[in-house]
Amino acid sequence: MKSLFVSFRRTLSRLGALCVVGLAFASFGAQPALAHNTLVASVPANGAILTELPNTWSLVFTGEVPLNSASAEVVAADGVRTTLPAPVYGATNKEILFSLPTGLNGSVTGRWRLVGTDGHVITERVSFTVSVSASDTTAAAGILVTEIALTPEPVRFVVRSFGYAALLLVGGMLSTELFIARGVLGARRAREALLIGGAVLTLVPLLQTLIFLDDSRGFGMFGSVFKIFESFDTTAGSMLLLRFFAGGVIFAGIFRASRYGKGLLATPPMLVSAGLYLIALAYTGHSRSMTLPVLGVPADVVHTAAAAVWLGGLVSFVFFVIPALQPSQSFDAFRRFGDVARYAVIALVITGVIQTLRLHGSIITLFTQSHGRWLLLKLVLVALMLKIGDINRRRLLRELPSNGVDFAGRVATLRRASLTEIVNGGLLMLVTSVLVSSSFN
Repeated sequence: MKSLFVSFRRTLSRLGALCVVGLAFASFGAQPALAHNTLVASVPANGAILTELPNTWSLVFTGEVPLNSASAEVVAADGVRTTLPAPVYGATNKEILFSLPTGLNGSVTGRWRLVGTDGHVITERVSFTVSVSASDTTAAAGILVTEIALTPEPVRFVVRSFGYAALLLVGGMLSTELFIARGVLGARRAREALLIGGAVLTLVPLLQTLIFLDDSRGFGMFGSVFKIFESFDTTAGSMLLLRFFAGGVIFAGIFRASRYGKGLLATPPMLVSAGLYLIALAYTGHSRSMTLPVLGVPADVVHTAAAAVWLGGLVSFVFFVIPALQPSQSFDAFRRFGDVARYAVIALVITGVIQTLRLHGSIITLFTQSHGRWLLLKLVLVALMLKIGDINRRRLLRELPSNGVDFAGRVATLRRASLTEIVNGGLLMLVTSVLVSSSFN
């Protein structure tokens, strides 16, 4: 056993060195992170003073613009807000044209909005003036510009966080049943937790689909319920609905297994649905929208699955395995978890390096851009959790006691040590929830 942990530490050291070398190599490119679709030109331009109002508002972007994802409105100097008609393409599919209403005069503020291929909202304001006199400028200075109503970011953050928590819980419990402690999901508390996790796994993408439709079409959350199949018009919407249907199959499988036997969990429909869920999740994030999606999507699938095995497996071990086993059996299961977690961590580190190199062409952007700083925090938390886990395992598995009383005391210590890791893992999950929507600027 000692040789196993020595080997484990050596593996982590080598992987850590690989991370450093990889990131250092990336810094030689000195290229900025590849960002979302961004505005490069506006006619009228921001701050422009016009003697007459043009018929159209032209917006040019760095990438192609799906017309059905674009919307805009203008606020006139008198505070009247007007939603503009659906745009048309200009000279290329990177340029869109909005027809402007007649009669605009004085200070005009336009707000455009796009929903990216990953489902993230991209919006910006452009202000210009038309035939402005000195008195008009003074009157317009106090105008309150009404923003386009979007689902508040705290709501989005809570929904994402619940989704990640359910994914880790369900994935961790299934991997525990398959590789660590067969039969543990037969306990009532475990079945209830698995059912709740499956329900949340289904509900979260449904809510995200409604938010997406509100963002892209302005239906409102309630109105989007009756327009939900319009999500299939876009890749991001299709992937959100695919997650919803896959989550429903997973929940149905969990419910069936809870009634007729846990062996039904590992059925082909369950495994295929789990794979589709992870693929769809990768398609609604930076893995699909940024550079080299052919590499980013499979790397993200492996990364998420490995996180579920490691973090979710740890939660499952503490709350469902330890209470169900005798003290000596708990440490046997702890050893098996360590073996499984070892490979999960290796997969996490390798795919993490791949994603970092994909998203950040320069190590400088890890410090200068919002996404990079959140990514650095995530890397620190991962390293901290690995160190805590390594210390706990070496301390807890050294010279195991020979009698039941001492074994019970060691199990209590094992539980407390694992809870420390779980708290760190919870922080890691929250940072990930922020990271998926963090911008590259």
